[in-house]
Amino acid sequence: MKKKFWRKNTLIIICSILIAGTAGYSAYLQFSKADVKVSEVTATAESDSNTKTFIEIEEINAKPVEEEFPLNIGEGEVQIAIHKMSHQKIEADEKWGFLPLTQERIKRLIKVVNSGNYEHKSLYLEILNRWSNGDFSQADKDHNAIWRLQGGSVGEATGVLSTEEEKAFIEEHFDVD
Repeated sequence: MKKKFWRKNTLIIICSILIAGTAGYSAYLQFSKADVKVSEVTATAESDSNTKTFIEIEEINAKPVEEEFPLNIGEGEVQIAIHKMSHQKIEADEKWGFLPLTQERIKRLIKVVNSGNYEHKSLYLEILNRWSNGDFSQADKDHNAIWRLQGGSVGEATGVLSTEEEKAFIEEHFDVD
């Protein structure tokens, strides 16, 4: 009786184990914290010519950005990257997905967007070029523009985090060295 059960259900058992393992690994990848170094940078924002201090992070042991964002990624992937990076800078009741907002990622995404034919190319470049210059004063508006393109209904940005709030966010969602 036992042998019959195992013979009959071996495929189901093996598939279940593989599915559980894959789901576990996916969850690990999604929820594992990125290792980052945090520094404060002072820059003059072009939008109002005031000197502002902002948080800049550098990801340690990250996958090369060329692999993370190949030149041929789709428009949805560009939106997801900008959206997830904006979470580091904005106030919102709900935030799903986090990606360290690094200058390396910003510069790579500018290159990707410039090389592609995206419907909302000018919006992406406006956001990314502003961020590249250290101007995050409109990060909430940037988030919401992308959020609307994605059909967002929960998690609208209501403001920009203070430096202290952003530091707390980074410490909560990333491993800080």
